[in-house]
Amino acid sequence: MTGKSLLPPNASKHEKDIEAVISPPLSFPNRDLWNPDKCPEHLLPHLAWALSVDNWDSTWPVELKRKVIKDSLYIHRKKGTRDAVERAVSGIRGDDTKITEWFEDKANLAPGEFTVDYVSTGTPVDGSDLEKLVPAINAAKNVRSTLTKVAITSRVEAPEKHVAVSRQAMQLKAGPWIISSMVSSSNNGLVCISRQGIQIKSGPIPLVLE
Repeated sequence: MTGKSLLPPNASKHEKDIEAVISPPLSFPNRDLWNPDKCPEHLLPHLAWALSVDNWDSTWPVELKRKVIKDSLYIHRKKGTRDAVERAVSGIRGDDTKITEWFEDKANLAPGEFTVDYVSTGTPVDGSDLEKLVPAINAAKNVRSTLTKVAITSRVEAPEKHVAVSRQAMQLKAGPWIISSMVSSSNNGLVCISRQGIQIKSGPIPLVLE
């Protein structure tokens, strides 16, 4: 047996022999199991469950999984605040998020309402991302506030002089909120743009995309 014994100093030889048989050394420090940065990759789903991660996707890169687990601790401490909502949304894809509350836009929002502007700078936003977005917001927001709109902007940045960019408008209706737009843009000199209108009907959350 290696390492320190947990038996008292007056333990019998029989007790020490049993301890030597049932206490093989661990292949890695047990404390690492609770560390999002050091936990073995195959055990991350279990750590996410233990730390009450609200949104989880097994297809995420391992770096994003570790970030979401670390953010979960902060989100649960700050739940109901603006910062918690921003952390929860950015954890889905790591993109930028801006929240506008009713007192910041009294002309368009009633008391208690808020909107979310979601800027995608990486891969395009797809249906699976949309399914996670609203539940993540509702899980992190306070009870009195109502999400009324999510504006999604997909930003493409490339050094090339000739760039093809698609511009899409997507509208979802599901209860008290709608996702009103998804926009792709480019700052390059020559751009080819195609526009498509997409309407998606869905039932109560979780979304059912047709």
